[in-house]
Amino acid sequence: MIVRLAAAAALFAVAGLLAPARAADSGPGLTVIEPYGAGSATDRVLALYQPGLEKATAHPLAIEHDGAGSLAKLSAAAPDGHTVIVVDLLSVEIAEATGQGKAKISALTPIAKLAGPGSVALVVRDSSPIKSWADFATAAKAGALAIALPGRMSAAGVPLALMEKALGVHFNDIQATTRADVLAALAAKKADAAFLITATLLPGGETAPVRPLVTFGAQRNPRLSQVPTFQEQVEKPHNSTTTAIVVFGPSGLDAVAVKRLTTDFVDAGPAAKAAPGAARLGINVGDAALLRQTMDRDARVIKEVEKLLR
Repeated sequence: MIVRLAAAAALFAVAGLLAPARAADSGPGLTVIEPYGAGSATDRVLALYQPGLEKATAHPLAIEHDGAGSLAKLSAAAPDGHTVIVVDLLSVEIAEATGQGKAKISALTPIAKLAGPGSVALVVRDSSPIKSWADFATAAKAGALAIALPGRMSAAGVPLALMEKALGVHFNDIQATTRADVLAALAAKKADAAFLITATLLPGGETAPVRPLVTFGAQRNPRLSQVPTFQEQVEKPHNSTTTAIVVFGPSGLDAVAVKRLTTDFVDAGPAAKAAPGAARLGINVGDAALLRQTMDRDARVIKEVEKLLR
């Protein structure tokens, strides 16, 4: 089975053809809908783009954290180029492929990619007797392990399905929506292992009392080079999965609005990439065309693993 999700990722928005024209604009600014909450990876990526977007639009950026109803809210927004959503691409693609929710990401308008490709890592608490992937595989085959993750319809769902297929086991899911939830589940020993975004484990950032066992990218992270990839450990090439943080607008956006929005996000990219913490978050801007290419690749891969995700 080939599983290569190079999305990475993943979320994007765009605005402005010419800076002077935007500076004179007295209309509304840009509203960005963010589903995962303040302090989430998408929110932190958006914060790095915010200064450049505010400069481009000549207005303060309005950020609305709208949770599970975010896609529906954008679907109902006027296609006037003033409202976009930033999401983890793989999570929303999986949700659509498996029939979760009424709003469909495929019906929205691609704008840009903000960060990615990025992977998740399988981690255990520092004090765990599980020290390596070999230990984990042995423990999993000896009895059901509990894994903390946001759900099987999240970006961690594909890695979980891949592990179950490779090991011939079924894991017990522990619902953990946020990073804090994951760490709490590990600390309380409710979960034997968990998934965290690989970038949050890199040296120089927040410390966490966890030990990464494998990452699920196609290659080892150069700043976490001692941690092998999953496909290395199972000796099955192409068993990798990544996602991206991306931006969409409502359906019905005309070409002028798409170009304006894309230009604003792309132009804000260099400053975002140079900001402190950008390397850990994988800032890597791309335009609407690149986002569509990523979605096409993801669609082919998700189709191959769709039965595992249901």
